[in-house]
Amino acid sequence: MMKRLTIDSSVIIASLLENEPRHGEALQIWGAVIAGEDVAIMPYSVFVEVVAAIRRRTGSRELATEVKEELLKIENVSFVILDQRAAADAADIAIQNGFRGMDALVMQTAKEYETELVTFDNEMIKKSRTE
Repeated sequence: MMKRLTIDSSVIIASLLENEPRHGEALQIWGAVIAGEDVAIMPYSVFVEVVAAIRRRTGSRELATEVKEELLKIENVSFVILDQRAAADAADIAIQNGFRGMDALVMQTAKEYETELVTFDNEMIKKSRTE
């Protein structure tokens, strides 16, 4: 059965960079999305975080540009726009649980679209349990 996921940038980055901890696990998760087995719904902030992290960690503008272009082409990936209501909801999540800003956006998306949150961020996992 196809899963509906909200995938944090930590997982996507780990899937793209072989030297990252949990690369194999991340590759399975992200690979299922790319293969059309699962769908991913994420805020555009994840898109920006992934591209920026690839550029910073590899030093390669070319690779970061390639990742940027490929992320936008994946059929089973939807990036959602932050509007005023979603921003207010994310801010409330940050207030309630002490999430960092970008993490609150990811949590808000998972809640709004009723998706399973997938992250390697231990702080985010811990705080999401109180959500």
